[in-house]
Amino acid sequence: MSSQTGSDDADLHFSANDSFDVIVIGGGGSGLAAAAAAGQAGAKVLVLEKQPQLGGTTGWAVGSISAAGTRVQKRAGIHDDSQSFIEDMAAFTAELLPRDNPGLRAMLAREAGPTVDWLEDLGVAFAGPYAEPPHRVLRMHNTVPGPRLILDRLERAARLSGAEIQTGAATQALLVDANKQVYGVTYRVGGHERRVMARGGVILASGDFSGNDTMRQAHLASAAARAVPINPNNRGDGFALVQPLKAALCNMDAIFGPQLRFRRASRLGLNERMPTWPWLAKAAAFFFTHAPSWMLKPLVRSLMIANMSPSERLFEAGAVLVASNGQLLDPSRPAHSVAHTNDRTGYIVMAAQVANQFSALPNYISTAPGIAYAFFKDYARGRPDLVHSAENASGLAVALQMDEFSLASSLGVLAKTPLIALGPVQAMLTTTEGALSVDEKCQVLDANGSVLAGLYAVGCMGQGGMLLRGHGLHLAWAFTSGRIAGNIAAQSSKSD
Repeated sequence: MSSQTGSDDADLHFSANDSFDVIVIGGGGSGLAAAAAAGQAGAKVLVLEKQPQLGGTTGWAVGSISAAGTRVQKRAGIHDDSQSFIEDMAAFTAELLPRDNPGLRAMLAREAGPTVDWLEDLGVAFAGPYAEPPHRVLRMHNTVPGPRLILDRLERAARLSGAEIQTGAATQALLVDANKQVYGVTYRVGGHERRVMARGGVILASGDFSGNDTMRQAHLASAAARAVPINPNNRGDGFALVQPLKAALCNMDAIFGPQLRFRRASRLGLNERMPTWPWLAKAAAFFFTHAPSWMLKPLVRSLMIANMSPSERLFEAGAVLVASNGQLLDPSRPAHSVAHTNDRTGYIVMAAQVANQFSALPNYISTAPGIAYAFFKDYARGRPDLVHSAENASGLAVALQMDEFSLASSLGVLAKTPLIALGPVQAMLTTTEGALSVDEKCQVLDANGSVLAGLYAVGCMGQGGMLLRGHGLHLAWAFTSGRIAGNIAAQSSKSD
């Protein structure tokens, strides 16, 4: 990809068909939110997505959004406000607050609630709200049947407002005039390069850099640099686009992870197969909010098909972490240990009697945030590809194609007992926290703190220094920043 600006083309003449009010680079959750908001505000919008399909990292998420003061909370009799939300978010990242962006965090706390209400107006259904300590009130809103519904409703809203969405369209460069204002982009689609102008601005929604090996090695610690990205298509394209503009970067070394996760199943889960009809989503949301936990098992199994994290309670109970060749790994830092193996893959091995202990609380294999817990029998039924049993280490080594001597040495006295192995597990990155510096209008800033006119960044690209630890905050920021940037860019096109 070219990282050159188009300043030499400042006098280029555009036809009416080459001109838009707002151009959005990226068709994931934040980009579609920006397109929908801008379109609803009356802007003519173009969305450029490099992949053949929309969705981005949002499509891989569970679908949780943490927010305060929502209609969902009020219907449940919960009184909440943005100041309490700020205080509770800080409890997740107290040691990191000196590096955080308090202005953006306050904006997120203030605007996430209206964003959830906006999504509801578009036809998104939420179950909950649910608890997640140290939040003091129920604040986690779970989308039913998952993030696909949000993506579907945002895309529909954008298209109904007249937005043009092009997939397979890779942005090549930002067009910048003599005054350093971004006024358009060049992109390649179908083997042809095109130039388009944006009267109100260009919104970068191109994701993080977790899928870029070079950037991970340059900015992250060794374990995170070696981890497997959940979305390998997040290659930091937006960072390359803004490099000639000398945009300021924030917290590029920050990362929550890597996390140990089971691999994603090849078949679709229930929540991925469920139609996204609004009436069905509302009925499902009511069911998941009010149904007893035993009735939620189908959803739990469906969520396990995503990249869920095994509980470290397994190691406390005596499970052993081994590499794919059978060598012993350090269970006190499981993701880091797995990340440094040759193939970044491992297995959790335990006595069969230990596995049977994980059949009821407090012992669980994994949890679907805020909804329910998954136990060993759930994995045996719903993810048999992850469950391997044998009478002893010799049989397990054959089943997993491991070195028998190495595995037996790693297991010690367990080697001659009936065994269960869970895996493979991998060290994975969900997102990187490093981002462009932005103000509270999501406008990109340069190293001097000055606005780069005509350029906005949202989602992971525009995280602006915030460190979002805890469930539901990355999606909350994705949709909130997209909504705000889309509205402001649309208004800017009218004022121009």
